[in-house]
Amino acid sequence: MSTLQNREAKVGPLFRFKNARVSLNELILLDYEPDRLHHDLAEHAGRLPSLFRQMPILINLEQLPDDVALPSLEQLLGICRENALNPVGIRGNSRYDSALIAELGLADFGSGGREKTAAPAESEPVEAVAPAEPESEPAQAEPESAEVPHATGGQTRLITAPVRSGQQIYAAGGDLIVLSSVGAGAEVMADGNIHIYGPLRGRAMAGVKGNSEARIFCQSLEAELVSIAGYFKTSEDLMSDHWKQPVQAWLSGTKLDTAPL
Repeated sequence: MSTLQNREAKVGPLFRFKNARVSLNELILLDYEPDRLHHDLAEHAGRLPSLFRQMPILINLEQLPDDVALPSLEQLLGICRENALNPVGIRGNSRYDSALIAELGLADFGSGGREKTAAPAESEPVEAVAPAEPESEPAQAEPESAEVPHATGGQTRLITAPVRSGQQIYAAGGDLIVLSSVGAGAEVMADGNIHIYGPLRGRAMAGVKGNSEARIFCQSLEAELVSIAGYFKTSEDLMSDHWKQPVQAWLSGTKLDTAPL
């Protein structure tokens, strides 16, 4: 049978699209000093090398003051890539040309709905409003934590409050124990094991400095991502394995496995 006949015999789609629901980290620029940015990113990558291996990121410019001079976009991308980051898009852009963004292979993620708003003019009276009673702890309050001795000589970090969206908790040199939940958009990281005594809805990364013996334990697996020593699974993969069940995760060689607790 000829090659053409073989192709005709295999009629069917060549591809399909699927919503992967992959979450991206954002590099939120609060100021810009090129040498200092390069140094600080290198220092951060040195602490968490397994997470900085071509990690895809969004460059977020929304909180950068208008009076801060920006470099060329090529220079900014170069600083990121020299520190093992892989920029895939820009959020909050108002100063780079959109054609240049596209030419450099980046996506424009818009403003994210957090544009700066002008303060009311001094001449206009502003009605005083009594602050509402908080329902619970402020959403961005740092969770209460403590450190206890760890068997391997490091410290186990104990978090007693929920870890909320946008918060990042890191246990250096030991295990991390969260006695509550980890919300969507939150990150918990540890050089050792991670124990979560509630739902895990955000990202959990154990053994971030290469400890392949580390494990992750949670009472309900609803994670955006779990990672051990740089090997990871996203929610798309995790949904087929013990979703919303008490689970432990560990490495078998280079494969991340999960099993019910």
